[in-house]
Amino acid sequence: MSNKPWRGSFATPMTPFDDKDRIDEEALRAEVRFCIESGVGGLCMPVLVSEFQTLSEAERRLMVRVAAEECTRSNTPLIACCAAVNTPLAVEYARYCEKQGADGVIAMPPYTQRPDSDTVYAYYKAISDAVHIPVMIQNAGATALSASDIVRYCTEIEHVSWVKEEVYPSTHSISAIVARQSPHVKGIMGGSGGLHMIHEWKRGSCGVIHACQYCDLLQRVWNLLDGGQMAEAEEAFEHLLPGIVTEGLMGMAYAKEIMVRRGVLKNNRMRLQTRPLDEHDLREIDRVWARIEPYLTWGK
Repeated sequence: MSNKPWRGSFATPMTPFDDKDRIDEEALRAEVRFCIESGVGGLCMPVLVSEFQTLSEAERRLMVRVAAEECTRSNTPLIACCAAVNTPLAVEYARYCEKQGADGVIAMPPYTQRPDSDTVYAYYKAISDAVHIPVMIQNAGATALSASDIVRYCTEIEHVSWVKEEVYPSTHSISAIVARQSPHVKGIMGGSGGLHMIHEWKRGSCGVIHACQYCDLLQRVWNLLDGGQMAEAEEAFEHLLPGIVTEGLMGMAYAKEIMVRRGVLKNNRMRLQTRPLDEHDLREIDRVWARIEPYLTWGK
């Protein structure tokens, strides 16, 4: 476990698959080390960016174990995913994550249904009761929680104390939580690949959880914001912006392709991919990569 505060870029490694659709553990370990060497504030995995919903239980445990081993060596915070389709499985994952050394766990509500408020409350309470580390609510998707719900959960459930806020518009959602001034909400992080990170920072967020391909530049933007260098932060962010927008269009195959170009991953394979990158996508990636690559710092 790490003693560092949770702040800045919390990078999410994508799941690397080999040509037989198995997790490539060597590539995964290289990806985690890439994030750590990039100076990120922490890691968060395996979540949607990691295609966690397509992984077996054993594969999810592998992802957590590898990340925990590398993060423990480097004193890097790790928030591990325990989200599940039901409460008993989420509790089982949460216990495993804590046992491996995760600093916290993150969970969206059960994601194959739209549970009511009482069910969601019971789900987070069961996770909290199973561990002794912070629990982060991932607020996104079909089961969007209100600011009042979130503050209530953080107040009444012992370890629930952090939020990844993605309910659109995230900026207003973050402000609504901050306005409650609850001491039980220890911190709020944004998402969306970092697209709104400057606006979210101004409203009180303490970090951003995102796919890892540009984590060195995202962390640099965050450091500039915290250092009071707004003009420099905005300029660095504008270099990054074409990459964030392209990720939103092409998804994780794009993020994996960038990691191939950075010399970390071996391929851009995704599990259950229906629309692989085509020649037009690759030409656009060439253009975006040429604009961003000079500003990246890892390996230079």
